[in-house]
Amino acid sequence: MHKGVLLFGYPGSGKGTQGKILAAMPGFHHVAMGDIFRALGPENPLYAQVHRHIDAGDLVPDALVIELFAQNVAARNIPENEMIVVDGLPRNALQVDLLKKHIDVIKIFKLSVYDERVVMDRLIKRSAKERRADDTESVIQHRLDVYRTQTEACIRHYPGSILTRIQANQPVFDVHLDIVHSLHKMRNIQFM
Repeated sequence: MHKGVLLFGYPGSGKGTQGKILAAMPGFHHVAMGDIFRALGPENPLYAQVHRHIDAGDLVPDALVIELFAQNVAARNIPENEMIVVDGLPRNALQVDLLKKHIDVIKIFKLSVYDERVVMDRLIKRSAKERRADDTESVIQHRLDVYRTQTEACIRHYPGSILTRIQANQPVFDVHLDIVHSLHKMRNIQFM
């Protein structure tokens, strides 16, 4: 079973950015559910089902999420001794249990942003830049509500000793340094 690091935080808190930076390090692989969902083409039989939920800002059904996650990890042939950085999963208590069958979570980083307007502004800018249909203002607000009411509670299903809060309002490089500094303190993490 792979060991994993979970990235938590509001949409727009920088999880994807930090996941990509960590994946540039040897032995780390970023698996972002949002990227998996957006990569599904119309020819995929799951496309309509997945995008119906995403476009409304709702969560994709749990079993489908875990199936797509497991397929992605298997297709990438990630060696068992390397770390998976998970972004966008789990988003509710059932997904916590389902994910345990695939990942041994050894660290959680919560990228904290204390002003929702900051993430709203980030997501609106991202929408304009990347032309993402799932980043309209009403959908963003709904996604923030879903995060606050469902996803954030997932953290309580893991031991508090593996949680590190990172202030996400600082420059990207400083957030990365805080994450690497925390990983460096762990004896069971070996940088390849």
